[in-house]
Amino acid sequence: MFKKLLCTIGILFCVLSGLFAQNYDDNFAKPIVTENGKYRYYELPPIKTSEGELIFLDRNLGATSDYVGSTDSWGDLYQWGRATDGHEKRSSDTTLSLSKTYNTNHSLFIDDEKKANDWMQNSDDDLWKGENGLTNPCPCGYRLPTEREWRALLNLGYEVKTSQEGFYYLSIANGQLLLPAAGLRNAYTGNFQHVGTRGYYWGADAISRGTSSCIDFNKNDITTNISIFGFRAFGRSVRCLKDN
Repeated sequence: MFKKLLCTIGILFCVLSGLFAQNYDDNFAKPIVTENGKYRYYELPPIKTSEGELIFLDRNLGATSDYVGSTDSWGDLYQWGRATDGHEKRSSDTTLSLSKTYNTNHSLFIDDEKKANDWMQNSDDDLWKGENGLTNPCPCGYRLPTEREWRALLNLGYEVKTSQEGFYYLSIANGQLLLPAAGLRNAYTGNFQHVGTRGYYWGADAISRGTSSCIDFNKNDITTNISIFGFRAFGRSVRCLKDN
């Protein structure tokens, strides 16, 4: 309730100040900060799907650029259900201790050494459920896409492309949404994999114990790993949206 109140106050402030249209820095209840400092997000035009019109932010959480040919577009890698607590940074250190609660009280990436498929001792399926999810990492009024929304987007058509710089990205609906191949952080070792050649994006839904929805694409094959499930302890990209 307190988080929702903060979001409402932040949104009203932006509307009154005339900043709501394209400037979200002042709309954050908790401004997201990267290694490069504070920055702003912008909205993409609405995308019409069978699940309604979806409005995405122009870049991944933690990214300082929306240009898919730049490493600055890759952004952070979140363990599913965790808040923006520093673990998502590519420079974060690791720990082997699973968390007892959703509030870890540290910024370490949790290695799932025992392959429990989660960073928590007891899974919680509702942490990223909607914009009012307890640890929703998106700006106020925004949330992660659901599995149904990811599927609806992909039904509009998609293609893996390469930027002039040689980085792979996923183009959805004739370029209405571009997702850089930002790579993955391995849950068992804390190492980074497939950076620049493969993309992994979380969805909001819990699938089963220790797994949640996601999409997965790579430079060679996009048909076998679309809208599947991923183990929650892995670090994946987050792209936020809101309903129109």
